[in-house]
Amino acid sequence: MILKSGQVSSRLKSSDNTIWCALIFGDDDGVVSDLADEIVAVWSKSSSSARQITLDDDDIRREPHLLSDKVETGSLLGDIEIVRVRTSGEKISKPVLDLVAQADQMSSGFANRLIVLNGSLNKRSKLRTTIEQSKTAAAIQVYADTQDSLKSMVQQKLASLDVEIEDEALEDFVSLLPGHRGLANQETEKLALYGRGLGRPLSIADIRLVCRTDADDSARDLAQAALDGDAVRCQAEYDRVNETGTTTISFLRVLEMEIKRLMQARGLMGTGSDIGRKLRPPVWGSEWPAFRARLDLWTASSLTRLLAAVHDLELQAKTSAAAGDPALRLLLLNVVKSAASRAKR
Repeated sequence: MILKSGQVSSRLKSSDNTIWCALIFGDDDGVVSDLADEIVAVWSKSSSSARQITLDDDDIRREPHLLSDKVETGSLLGDIEIVRVRTSGEKISKPVLDLVAQADQMSSGFANRLIVLNGSLNKRSKLRTTIEQSKTAAAIQVYADTQDSLKSMVQQKLASLDVEIEDEALEDFVSLLPGHRGLANQETEKLALYGRGLGRPLSIADIRLVCRTDADDSARDLAQAALDGDAVRCQAEYDRVNETGTTTISFLRVLEMEIKRLMQARGLMGTGSDIGRKLRPPVWGSEWPAFRARLDLWTASSLTRLLAAVHDLELQAKTSAAAGDPALRLLLLNVVKSAASRAKR
């Protein structure tokens, strides 16, 4: 069957083994892992001694019986074991689907539970399509975070630890978060540790002190240098981004954010309001002159074309990682040339 991530608590009951297997898949392994943790918590509610077992997919490929042994063998005390396997593609599809077929034939699950964590699976994937059609197993596709979902996640985590944060500081913090959920969780935990017992809400100054990293600064500076048409600074920032180990996709998301801010600002031109504060993430007073000069270099139509090129390159980087770096350099060169030619007009 197909489930949505929001249905986990209501459909995967701890005391009911009708749905005994969950396949979670998506581009962001941090989001996949977080949902797996949520499912483990739901399945563990009925047993104080529920135990989680993590298996390696290479071990399962060498010994296919290993998975069935762990899933089918129940505890004499009635406790459950939750078997968790991270894999990619169809590596262990046969032993998993053999168990799914057996459970469907019995019309009930096994003594234990199984969670399979996977990456992006297309609609032709045998593992995905079979579990989507199963009556006892669930396929759950998750998606990369948006600014809104990250904001909600941060608010919930900080509130659970009694840490307050100013609205502007929250906006600034979310804008600095990497596109990867696992890294975003780490940054949020670091911020929460700093904010506990502070005696006041976290401010923008706190965010800049605690959370900005060399990788964050370099990626953003590179995007802005390219959009400014500054070839010398762009090359220098490109070298720094390479040194920090930032991936092509992570940088493209930073560049996409900067492009979208320019597009949003263009839409607000002439409203007579404080445009910078309305952008997401906001452009504060000290940053506005440089942003305004950058805005003058790009029309709405040119930004739309550039955003389409970024999306095309992101797709290429996902399907052919080796081609990502040269393609990124070519894109940056074209952005710099385009901005520089407009600056001379």
